[in-house]
Amino acid sequence: METRPYFVFGDLLANATAGALVGAISALIFGPSWNMLVAMFVGMAIGMVLSLPLALGLGALFGAMEVMVPVMTTGMVAGMVVSMRASMGDVGLGRAAEIGMMSGVGVMIATYLANAVIKRRAPKWTQ
Repeated sequence: METRPYFVFGDLLANATAGALVGAISALIFGPSWNMLVAMFVGMAIGMVLSLPLALGLGALFGAMEVMVPVMTTGMVAGMVVSMRASMGDVGLGRAAEIGMMSGVGVMIATYLANAVIKRRAPKWTQ
């Protein structure tokens, strides 16, 4: 993962945008009439589909692999979290976008931490 501020800001922007978009659309689609397990899987699929164009567009500006992996993961996580939350009770559009955005930032942090751990351990695995 990149550590230069331009790319870190781009990752943050991409993940927050993808999470908010997926969260808001998931709140429009899902409601209390959905089974939670079904909503989770459908929300994950919808999140991946919605995140792909955003990842492709922002990948040209901020690096394809640096954006693609966290944004697609954000789409899956935000879709699952918001759809499951919406299946338990109505979620407002703004609150769903906020939950999705927080999911995106959390995924970005987890991705950066996982990358740091893997890079640190890589010499042991490759020798």
